[in-house]
Amino acid sequence: MRSLAVTFSLDDNIGRLFLLRFSDLSCIIKFMTYNIQLQVAGFITVLVLTIVFCSKKRWKSIQNSIFRILMFVTLLELALDAISVVTICHREQMPLVNMLLSKAYLVAMILYIYTIDIYTLSNTLYENISRRRLRAKQIVAGILTGGMLAANIVIVMKELLFGGEGVKVFSYGTPSDAVYIFSTASVVFVIATLIINHRHIPIQRQISIYSFCVMEGIVAIVQMFNKELLIVGFGSAMTILIMYFTLENPDMEIIAKLNEANKRSRDLLLNILPEKIADRLQQEQSTFTQEIPDASILFLDIVGFSSLSNKVGSVRIVKILNALFSNIDNLLGRHSVEKIKTIGDSYMAAAGVPTPYTNHCEEIIGFSKDILRLLKLFNQKYKIDLKIRIGINSGSVVAGIIGKKKFVYDLWGVSVNLASRMESYGEVNRINVSPSVYKKLKNSAKIKFEELGERDIKGFGTMKMYAVV
Repeated sequence: MRSLAVTFSLDDNIGRLFLLRFSDLSCIIKFMTYNIQLQVAGFITVLVLTIVFCSKKRWKSIQNSIFRILMFVTLLELALDAISVVTICHREQMPLVNMLLSKAYLVAMILYIYTIDIYTLSNTLYENISRRRLRAKQIVAGILTGGMLAANIVIVMKELLFGGEGVKVFSYGTPSDAVYIFSTASVVFVIATLIINHRHIPIQRQISIYSFCVMEGIVAIVQMFNKELLIVGFGSAMTILIMYFTLENPDMEIIAKLNEANKRSRDLLLNILPEKIADRLQQEQSTFTQEIPDASILFLDIVGFSSLSNKVGSVRIVKILNALFSNIDNLLGRHSVEKIKTIGDSYMAAAGVPTPYTNHCEEIIGFSKDILRLLKLFNQKYKIDLKIRIGINSGSVVAGIIGKKKFVYDLWGVSVNLASRMESYGEVNRINVSPSVYKKLKNSAKIKFEELGERDIKGFGTMKMYAVV
């Protein structure tokens, strides 16, 4: 599986004398200056990561449980790798010990690869998995287990051979071939599994698993041309390191989960409140109001909603209402207009709040024209004849959030009431506006008005109304 190289190049006779003396560590010292430091560095790295990983709280998941096992398996593999490197120096004096530790290392290597395979398979156990797919994964797990056991039986039963002289002493034979075969099959399995399930496996986990394939490939290529290097164990340690820092670090996973939860909360808050108000509410965590000297308010109402509901049925009319208001919501992105709320079949929006700006009247009229164009297409699609009234007024308002529970961003003031009256007293499928809107835009080259005459407006007396042409 890997070269078991040593840097022992002394004369054979002198070498035997050194080997017979247990206290003489010259062979080990010479070897350590060459490449046993890779095994030691890898072992220390994984040991530190294991201690940190096991000492901190983390999210309970099958992947994290398997990763914990993988860390201990990697520690065992690295420990046996380093020890077998030392015993190879004394293989002539203690052949049984050398053979036992060298084979134990190969068995640990198979166990490490198998654990990676199971870790990869566990990432395909996504939500709503069908029983057929689950059964298929159980069969695959059984095949992997059988392959691991078969490879380990071969390693234990067959003789492990050693070749080379001097600084290039390496292992070969059927046991090493069994590890190569299982390792190659595992890399193919891992890549195929990731490709088939790439939509269900988070990208962080894909990176960590692909690192195993990359390390296996690099190690195989490097040791093919440099038998004096011992880098298999170090490659395993680097794989664990990449996995830890790309995903399995408990701090990172907790932060990722918290960020995801915060994003969901933020998105939900922005569906209820304007962004500026949401930011202020998160910082102050208290209700507030603000006076805005000039803004434009729109009210939209469906004509004859009650009779239409009785005609087509409550369930269908609610679905139609939801579809219409959802389409109107989509128009908000084209204009600097804030949706305030819906009440039954009424839709309220405003321009110039919460951040005031000068051309709010033009903006909300442009929004209203898009609504009328939308309504024509909507009626054709749903084969219905919805009619609406739109009323707009401009003036000062008080905006903000009041109360303690189920709060909403709302507008108050005389200007809001008059906008509602413009809708109630207006003409069907037209944009009805108050005198204040007409006064601001009567000289506009883009917007033309038609005078609708005087109306007796409840709460406001006799007042002229206008409609956008």
